[in-house]
Amino acid sequence: MTPPLDHPFTSFRRTLLFWWLLFVVLQQAERLFLLRDALAVETPSAGVLARTLVTGLRGDFITATIALALAAILAGVGGLLAALAKRRELKGVLLGPIYRRTFMASNVAVGTLLLVLLTVDMGYYTHDRQHLNFVFFEYMGDLFSRSSEAATSNTQAVRQTGAELGQSGKWAVRVAELLALQVAAIWLWWLAFTRAVTPILSRLSLESPMRSNVALTLCIVAGATGFHPQGPYGIRIAEIGSATYYTLAQNPVLFAGEALRAALVSREKLGEVKGLDRLPIDEALRVTREMIAPGQAFPHARYPLVRAIARSERGVRLARPANVVVIFVEGLDRRYLGRTVRGIRVTPFLDRLKHESVYFEHFFANGVQTSRGLFASFCSYYPRQGASAMKTRYAHDYLCLPSLLRRGGYRTEMVISQHRDLNRLQLFMAQNGLHQLFAESDFAPDAERMGLGFSDGALFDFIRARIEALQAAGQPFFMATLTLGTHHPFTVPQTHPEVRALWEEPDRYMAALRYTDIELERFFTGLLKDQLLRNTVVFLLGDHGRHEAVGRSELEKQAGHFTAPLFIWMDDSLRSPDRYRPRTVSAVASQVDLAPTILALNGLTPAVAPFLGRDLSCVLVIDCLAENFAFLSSVYDDMIGLADREGILFYSLRTETLISTDLALEQYETRRTADDPAIAAKYRRLMGLYESANRLLDQNRIWSWTELGDQL
Repeated sequence: MTPPLDHPFTSFRRTLLFWWLLFVVLQQAERLFLLRDALAVETPSAGVLARTLVTGLRGDFITATIALALAAILAGVGGLLAALAKRRELKGVLLGPIYRRTFMASNVAVGTLLLVLLTVDMGYYTHDRQHLNFVFFEYMGDLFSRSSEAATSNTQAVRQTGAELGQSGKWAVRVAELLALQVAAIWLWWLAFTRAVTPILSRLSLESPMRSNVALTLCIVAGATGFHPQGPYGIRIAEIGSATYYTLAQNPVLFAGEALRAALVSREKLGEVKGLDRLPIDEALRVTREMIAPGQAFPHARYPLVRAIARSERGVRLARPANVVVIFVEGLDRRYLGRTVRGIRVTPFLDRLKHESVYFEHFFANGVQTSRGLFASFCSYYPRQGASAMKTRYAHDYLCLPSLLRRGGYRTEMVISQHRDLNRLQLFMAQNGLHQLFAESDFAPDAERMGLGFSDGALFDFIRARIEALQAAGQPFFMATLTLGTHHPFTVPQTHPEVRALWEEPDRYMAALRYTDIELERFFTGLLKDQLLRNTVVFLLGDHGRHEAVGRSELEKQAGHFTAPLFIWMDDSLRSPDRYRPRTVSAVASQVDLAPTILALNGLTPAVAPFLGRDLSCVLVIDCLAENFAFLSSVYDDMIGLADREGILFYSLRTETLISTDLALEQYETRRTADDPAIAAKYRRLMGLYESANRLLDQNRIWSWTELGDQL
């Protein structure tokens, strides 16, 4: 029997569909409102714009379904309470008039809450070009916190809030424009629903009410997944290389939910990080400050390592901004350069490049994994001892190289041959200044795929095409990349006879390294031949040493994770006797020194920064920085270390054992106590760096764009 049009089932279907799609409309209206801001920053291709809008729509359906479920639950609770209050029977409450009234009211309440959240998100996006993120919730926590530890932060937060509210005219116009758009969207949806959707629903209900119920249920279930088998994760890994449009495509509610979770977790104790509290935090900060910038002032209590950056009088500054190419070679270990195996020189190109570059023979990776090496290199800050900051603290505020180069007029890009969600790279780089991330989905269908991703040959072909386009554009550019061939299981093409011969070695790293060296030579010489490296500085380094524990002793097996090389090569158009002198230097350096050096060379050193590294540019012409040091952190072995010109002191957090060795890792001595006069001072410095770096990172006290950005 067919139910009449005013039957509860028919009426409820209409209500359900109306509010579900209205929640989508509200979110779409905000995205369209923010689109004009994105267009002011970057003009997208038709494909990027389409992917942005489709991805955003999928996320909006997920949130709309959650909102509808919340309204249904609230209505159920409200209906039961109303029935009990009026002493009515509970039978029929779930579809009776009481429930339908409370369901309508709960939808209005949820819709109002959603509208408020979208308005706040709009304001934050206007200010920071980000959705409500970790920084926002940390800021709100500081604003309302009553703890004594947050007193200084509260004062700053109140002042910042007052300053923002003081610009009421600016915000009033923006809010009024958004609300006007939302009202128009609601009105248009009401017209469409009453004049077009309702007649269709009525006809379908008359023809087959059961089929209508099933269809609506399936649609809502599919909406809960965003019409994608990977659900919300499919939104996060959207194949949108542009940082601007990737951010726009993210659903503000889902994004805010993840940020809130991260903010709540960050306020817990640092239980996963071992060995803290060896020094009181105040003492650890004093030690760290004296090491990174002796004698300088650190005026920000909330951000204790932020200081004025004094440019070295001995440093090199180029006459004009140079293009910057940074090549991270996966697992490139300097112990394997210059080797001959089976009569085959394993790295002939890199061996020649050593003599044509400024080569650091005592360079170190600060961490032992790709995510840690990229973090240290881009942001001049030490990696976390626990879970990687790039993976778990990607929403924090950092002052990173791509952001500063972008502010200085650079086009910033990165190319990888794997998935863009590798180590949360897309999320992290989108928030830290990258214009575009190219990943495996951007490669041609016929590009050579090997092992975990595309081959290094295909990667370098892609980068060459990007460099051609960037050189033609005439704007200074920053291009970073990460190779893959030397990653276990070392699956590389065996078209070259020397690679095939080395494949017979038990250690197939040799064959993979030979292949990568061949492709590097082809790439580099091809760019030189076609003058595509004009006005360019190239930094080539390892993201870390070897993953595998390889060495003549247990200590070398552990220390080998850090033994990455660094080459700095400069185009002839930039060279002069007072700017560049190829040679091997013995000063200790590490990945955190990369960003300060690149910025200094191009005259973009910020006025203030929390950098833990130093500008190495003086080394390009003279022997300097003999006092420099490198902090090392291994999650493989629960070990930390401090390298300086006297050697390396390692400390095992697991066994509480101290080991000292020389920079060549040839002589070592085990020491059981930290009060040994020979190492006591160095141990104190090591623990000071470890304690302060880990605590400030986890507490999001490294940097604040909101509070400090205008001081750059």
